[in-house]
Amino acid sequence: MIRRAVLLAVGISIFAATVAFAQTPAAPAESPERSSFRPADISFSGKLYSPVKLSVFLPFNAKILTLSGQIGQHVKRGDVLASYEIPLETRMDEKTKLSPANIKELEHKLAVADKEIDRLSAKGRELEAMSQRNMTSQQAISMNAKEIEVVRKEKSAVLEQLSLARDLLTDRVELAEDHFGKGVGIGKVPKDGIIKAPVDGYVMWMNPELRAGVKLAKEAELFQVGLLNPMIIRAQVHEIEAQKLKEGVPAVVTFDSIPGKKFNASVSRIPWAPMPAALQQPSYYEIELTIPNPDAELKEGLKAQITIQPGK
Repeated sequence: MIRRAVLLAVGISIFAATVAFAQTPAAPAESPERSSFRPADISFSGKLYSPVKLSVFLPFNAKILTLSGQIGQHVKRGDVLASYEIPLETRMDEKTKLSPANIKELEHKLAVADKEIDRLSAKGRELEAMSQRNMTSQQAISMNAKEIEVVRKEKSAVLEQLSLARDLLTDRVELAEDHFGKGVGIGKVPKDGIIKAPVDGYVMWMNPELRAGVKLAKEAELFQVGLLNPMIIRAQVHEIEAQKLKEGVPAVVTFDSIPGKKFNASVSRIPWAPMPAALQQPSYYEIELTIPNPDAELKEGLKAQITIQPGK
């Protein structure tokens, strides 16, 4: 009897729970739009670089005379950044390189060859006339013709050497003008040389030892001139995030050194080859972003925080 009462009570409890569950409203089904994949923001850090940066070197061991280029200065290609004193031995060597003596010697050889060809040609005509009167042999005429051919080949070789010598002298004069200015010429070298900007841009760096009066060694780096607008950001991105990026995707950039300000950039280069890594490690890709810098507010080397929304 007791067992029957217990079973009855359990049955009533199950029935009540079933009724309560049936009366509970069902949760609405999630719409396809809400259940669709929403890409999360991709955040990473990078550094600013100039897209074009060229170094300027001192061509000789020399003393700096004047210094007109300064860090941050906007320059045009060919602007004078500094001048230096050309050592006497350097000027003597440059004068030798710019001497036209070799060209004059070759021109003399060419004139001698022309004269010899004229002489042999006249001799050939005489031999032909004598041959008609049976006063010379055909062998003499043939030997004269061979001599003319040899001299003509010598003349052709001299012409090639002369053309090369003239081209070399022209190139040497152009190079000397780049080093010493417009005062240079054939056999003429000024006492002072100049250092010029290699490209339109800004003076981004200068040798800390660079001052008027100091002597610096040959090939010493004096300046770095580069472009600042636009600039590029290089960053290393994990392989999973790199697969979500495409060229042209916009990005928002902030800098710890410029608080409270945001900059717009865009992905400009995504390599297909990753950076070297161990076999068991994930791969990273060094991507590039382009960021406008019309006011030269941004400087090379600043650390950037980049945020990209791949879905946009």
